[in-house]
Amino acid sequence: MTDRTAASPGSAAGEWRANWGLALSSFLGMSVIAIPAVTLGIYMEPLEQAFGWTRAEISLGMTVFALITTPLAPFAGALADRFGSRRLVLPGLVLNGLAFAAFSLMTGWFALYVACWVAYSFSQLLIRTIVWNRALSANFHVSRGLALAVVMLGLSLTQTAAPVLTQKLVAAFDWRTAFAAIGIGWPGVAFIVALVLFRERRNAPQTSGGSEPDDKPAEFGLTFSEAIRNLPVWRIILAMTLYSLVMSGLSMHLFPFLTDSGVARSSAAGVIALLGVSALAGQIVTGFLADRTSSALLPFGCFVLLALALIVLLQATGSQSGLTFGVVLAGLSSSACVTIGTYLITRYAGVRHFGKIYGIASSGMGLGSGIGPILAGHIRDSSDSYSLFLMIGLALSVIATILVTRLGPYPVFLPPVETPKET
Repeated sequence: MTDRTAASPGSAAGEWRANWGLALSSFLGMSVIAIPAVTLGIYMEPLEQAFGWTRAEISLGMTVFALITTPLAPFAGALADRFGSRRLVLPGLVLNGLAFAAFSLMTGWFALYVACWVAYSFSQLLIRTIVWNRALSANFHVSRGLALAVVMLGLSLTQTAAPVLTQKLVAAFDWRTAFAAIGIGWPGVAFIVALVLFRERRNAPQTSGGSEPDDKPAEFGLTFSEAIRNLPVWRIILAMTLYSLVMSGLSMHLFPFLTDSGVARSSAAGVIALLGVSALAGQIVTGFLADRTSSALLPFGCFVLLALALIVLLQATGSQSGLTFGVVLAGLSSSACVTIGTYLITRYAGVRHFGKIYGIASSGMGLGSGIGPILAGHIRDSSDSYSLFLMIGLALSVIATILVTRLGPYPVFLPPVETPKET
């Protein structure tokens, strides 16, 4: 006799059986997003040598990215709410890959570098985290935390593989070949998988009685106007913004930070790969626990790990083993913070208008991602050290940890009560 409960739509197993293709294609799509953040540091030295640009100038690209994606991320979320994610991600992956490959055509003309970032930024609006998570949150309920964690593992895949792959391509060929090969190959694979497997159930047909089918996800939660007046939601968004500022500056400058500290380039790429491996472990544990506990210790633990990582990195300059330990701690916190932040928004705001609400969070993270790298680059150019940035990051990570602590119990969202019509 089969266990019908294990395969029912309302069980975790049933959700995974129905939506495994959605999760897999979202996982690969998410991996595309993180490519610039984890590889730009490897390109810094070759670009410095080729064009004489400073690290702050090279990091300016992420500021351009933030200026474009920050105000437009809620619009991308609204489009996902209105039309569904599939109509955005398929053209988005193609355009994003071509835009990244276009960096291989750069000359010493700095305006062309900025133009490449403008094109890249607009293309990534269609594949932002919000678009993938919108589909996941609407199709997973019982196993939502684990599903979000699995999809966020795409970032860990990139953190693990992209630095090593980029360094090998730069060493074997040159930086132009690396841009072109990764830009065409990586998003190309993600596009093919999404074309075949990315399917949403949000537009399932109605039953003959005019009601929605039993297996269509129920979408309850705050309205957009209610969400922007909700204090816990804003605390989560601000914490994710501060986290993004610190982590983006750290991850983008991690390669030159390690080489400045005496680590060889080949070894530095391997150390950065550990960032992805540890992020993978942190995500799985976070997603598993998120579905099983509402304790404030979980978000506290995710965010406080970043503060601990920065303390270790400040103290470990000159020690490769100490630096490696700090990188592992940063990896454990990196994607776990995004996973738990996304999960908290679905719990405190619901999924009724998740696209618009998470769009604000995505804008905040985009703003942080634009400030962090150029701040780190400016501090390094002016002081010949990253120490001040690490100290600023430590203070901001402590504030973020406080913000996600003691948010209160999860609210329960019920379907709206229909008023009976008068006969």
